[in-house]
Amino acid sequence: MRIGILGTGRMGQALAELLRGAGHDLVLGSRTPGEASFPTVTLGEALTHGEVVLIALPHAAIESNIALLSTIAPGTVVIDLANAVLVENGRIRSALEQPHGRWLADLLAHARVARAFTHIHDELLVSRAMRQPHTWAIAVAADDVEVLTIAETLVRDAGYVPVPIGDLNRSSVLDPGGPLFPNMYLPGDMRDLLRRHGA
Repeated sequence: MRIGILGTGRMGQALAELLRGAGHDLVLGSRTPGEASFPTVTLGEALTHGEVVLIALPHAAIESNIALLSTIAPGTVVIDLANAVLVENGRIRSALEQPHGRWLADLLAHARVARAFTHIHDELLVSRAMRQPHTWAIAVAADDVEVLTIAETLVRDAGYVPVPIGDLNRSSVLDPGGPLFPNMYLPGDMRDLLRRHGA
């Protein structure tokens, strides 16, 4: 699969390592290409490279690059990894009034959006996949069955077990303040937790 990853932070680098190791043809798109110690391209080049685009940018960078993101080819599968984090009174929550995946899907109405890889610590992503492959769960949400299947495939290829939770309107459980954030679970434990929360 041809994949363009937008963002060269820890999450973008970790997924590049895991998915490249699974045989995918991918590039890392940076807001400052050439400044990293590893090969990068521009965000625009990453957009056009991928039949699937993973957005691993900070939430604020999505907002500031929305004109560029709107040039994503119609029908492109977009995996939303970003979180709009707000800390108030010693508690973490989403800064949005709606699920992040729904927010992005509304902004990029011509793309097909899924949400995955959002509820886990980025520094654990590679180590858990390498040391205990296909043991830990990652929740996945999408409106479209085909898009959900693609997201599930990428989760498996990254070394995790996908747990589908429904459409993007139900994906707030992955967001800051949701019951899954920011933790890792075994698949059965995740499903039990989601049932207890009515998700």
